[in-house]
Amino acid sequence: MNITIALLGILAWFAIGCLISYYAKRRMGPGVAEYFIANRKIGGFIAAMTYSATTYSAFMMVGLVGLAYAVGVSAMGFELTYLMSTILLLLYFAPQFWSIGRRYNCITPSELLSKRYESDALGGIVTIFSLLMLIPYMSIQFTGIGYLLEGLAGIPYLLGIMIAFIIIITYTLWAGMRSVAWTDALQSLIMIASSIILLFYVIYSHFGSFGNFFIALQTHHPKLLSARNIPYQKFIGLSIPWMFFALTNPQVSQRMFISKDRKSLKNMIIGFSIFGFIYTFIVINLGLAARSIFPNISHTDMVTSQILSNVPVVLSLLVFLGIVAASVSTVNSITLTLSSMCTVDIFGKISRADEKRRLLFGKLMVPVIAVLAFLFAMGKFGVIVELSVMSSAGLLATAPSYIGVFWKKATKMGSLTSILAGGTLTAIMYFTKQFPLGIWPGVWCAIVSTITFIVVSLATERPQHIDI
Repeated sequence: MNITIALLGILAWFAIGCLISYYAKRRMGPGVAEYFIANRKIGGFIAAMTYSATTYSAFMMVGLVGLAYAVGVSAMGFELTYLMSTILLLLYFAPQFWSIGRRYNCITPSELLSKRYESDALGGIVTIFSLLMLIPYMSIQFTGIGYLLEGLAGIPYLLGIMIAFIIIITYTLWAGMRSVAWTDALQSLIMIASSIILLFYVIYSHFGSFGNFFIALQTHHPKLLSARNIPYQKFIGLSIPWMFFALTNPQVSQRMFISKDRKSLKNMIIGFSIFGFIYTFIVINLGLAARSIFPNISHTDMVTSQILSNVPVVLSLLVFLGIVAASVSTVNSITLTLSSMCTVDIFGKISRADEKRRLLFGKLMVPVIAVLAFLFAMGKFGVIVELSVMSSAGLLATAPSYIGVFWKKATKMGSLTSILAGGTLTAIMYFTKQFPLGIWPGVWCAIVSTITFIVVSLATERPQHIDI
């Protein structure tokens, strides 16, 4: 694929997205709740698609394809652990959070915590903590696009991430959550359709059938079919942070607030579950197929680029746009959520500004947050899979606080100290590269933050005034 074709494809997709955003703008009402959570009026299909597009990003079609290429079906165990955990968490917590959010008019997950634990400071601390953890995660979406454009079309890395930045700012600023959710629906459909077509093309053009593909794996790469290719310490370290992703990552937990009714919320969970199973199967098998076809790729984040360099241009462009769409939708969602948290949990609490000024502040924060992620992406820090897990491992420190919403003995001091203890420990371990007993930071974070939360809460127990 040459530069002209890639840029024309992006331009066409961007134009369609702008039309959707324009229509969303016309439907948008006034107010902070309307801008950040579409006034809780998103239907089931759109909710399912925006949840899927927000969750599945460049991590899947770039990072997880590369991981499957390197370790085989062990990568599927890692991803299915995440998927099943997310479904279970959603089945229990989504109806609870949806109900609490409507009852107490919560716009952000951190606002839910501040109201439950009766502490404005807690909401502000969770917001700052989320910013520190999610800026690196946002940056890998830019990185995924930059690697693909560089490897597939020869577009310089910096130009690639600048293109992504422009698209993200446009979609997010135009109409807030309604724009992001509606464009996510388009982007998730591109993601799933293009990846299905790519998988069938790769399998049937190189192996003739799925049966022959699995026979080739058993014959030439039997080790890839072993579930033990990832050391158990690493497997647990990779999996634990993702098991609580639905609670600890605010861009996805905020989507528990947006459904217009319980039926829409149920359809969101069902739709995401179906999408997740299909997408996981596709991505893992693409990585396995690439290992058989291109056995000597040294940089696993470039596996997808190698695949797309050897398929018809139209298919390559379609899949490329699917990956760009996945990355853009994830950054859109994180940018909007972090902006809402800064607006509601910091600016709104400090200034006591009226709704018009809070909304203006929230819109101003959108480009600020996007610029921070863009600048981080310029550094190309780490491989995509491990950088994603590092961010999720840090956010794991908030899991006890979210789960503790329903524990009557939980206190604000228990929440504050557990987040600070778990987050600080995770950061120290990643920066020093010291993992005591060979246990990964995410596991240590879960252990330390949970114990701290329980012990401090029991020591500072007080009656709760909010009815959960």
